[in-house]
Amino acid sequence: MVSRIAQLNKIAPRRIRVQAALWVTDLHGPGRDAALEARVRRWIAEDPRHAAAFELATEAWQRSGNLPGYLPKNPSHSVAGQSRPKMSGRALAGMALLAAVFISAAYLLRDGTLATGPAEQRTVELSDGTRVSLNANSRVVVQYDDRVRKVTLTSGEALFNVTKHQPRPFVVVIGDRKVIAVGTSFVVRREEPAGSAFAVTLVEGRVAIEPISWPDELPSNTVMGLNLLNPGERLRFADTATEVRDSPSIDKVTAWQRGQLIFDDASLSEAVAEFNRYGSHKMAIDDPVVGKLRVGGVFRIGDPSSFAQAMANAYHLRIVNRGNTIVLTAEPSESKQKIAIE
Repeated sequence: MVSRIAQLNKIAPRRIRVQAALWVTDLHGPGRDAALEARVRRWIAEDPRHAAAFELATEAWQRSGNLPGYLPKNPSHSVAGQSRPKMSGRALAGMALLAAVFISAAYLLRDGTLATGPAEQRTVELSDGTRVSLNANSRVVVQYDDRVRKVTLTSGEALFNVTKHQPRPFVVVIGDRKVIAVGTSFVVRREEPAGSAFAVTLVEGRVAIEPISWPDELPSNTVMGLNLLNPGERLRFADTATEVRDSPSIDKVTAWQRGQLIFDDASLSEAVAEFNRYGSHKMAIDDPVVGKLRVGGVFRIGDPSSFAQAMANAYHLRIVNRGNTIVLTAEPSESKQKIAIE
C-alpha cells in the first residue's frame, strides 16, 4: 500500500488530486460557464502535475459512468447523540470522484504504463489491436481517448504494428516531437530519456514526424517542420536538432526482436554502448584507440562475454573483469601500435 501511494504521489500530491477532482466535478455540474472553464485552464497550465492530475480525474469520471457533478445532500444522522456535519453535494461528488481517481490511477499504473527491465522484452496488444513490442529498458505510457490513440515513449525502443482501418490517428510522442500514423509499422528509438535524440524507422505504411504542438492528424500538404517517411527509411534527430535520413537494413533495425545485435562497420565503442542497453553485466573500454576499432557481425544480445572474447581474439585485446563490468583494454605498447595501424 505504501508503494502504491508513493506511485500515486509521483503523478501528483494528494492536494493536487483533490483539487483536480473538484474541478472535474464543477465542470460536470450545473454551474459550468466560460469563467469556470477559464479558471480550470489557468490551473492546468500552472504546473505539469496539475495537467496529469486533471487527466487522471477525467479518466476516473469517465470510468465511473459519468458520475453526477453534484450529488444530493444526505440528511444528517445521529451517532452517539451527536449529529454528523453536513457535506455539500459538490464535496460529496468530489470525494466520490477522488476515490475513483485512486482506482483509475491504480489501473493506469498497471495497464497504462508498459515497461521492461534490463534483460526483458515484451509484446503487448492494446485495446484497438495495435501490437507494441518493447525492447529492454523501455517504457511507454498509453493514453487512448475517443479522438486519438496516443502513446508516449519515455525511454528505450519500441516497434509499433498499428491496426489498420481506424478512424483515430495513432500518435507516438517523443520529447517535443511526435510520430503520426493510421495503420502502419515502425520503430521508434529514444537514445536518452531526458534528451531529444531519437530515431524513427518506417517498416511499412506511412508516417509523419512533426512538432508536438501540431494537430494530431496526418497532414495533407508538405510544410516546413514536417517529415514524411517512405517504407525502409529512417530519420534520426540529434540533440543538436540536426536530422539525418538513411535507409538501413530493416533486419538490422529489428534484430533485437530475434535476440540479436547486428553491426556493420560500427566502432567498438558504438557496439559496446549497444550491448550495455541489455542485462546487468556491462562492458567498458579504457583506451580511445581501442574504441575506434571496427566491428561487424551478428551477436547474441545477452552474451557480452562472448562478444568481448571475440573482440579480444580479433584485435589482440586484454579482458579485465571488474565486478559486473568487462573491460576491454590494449595489450602492452607493441600491440597497441599494431591496433592503431589496423
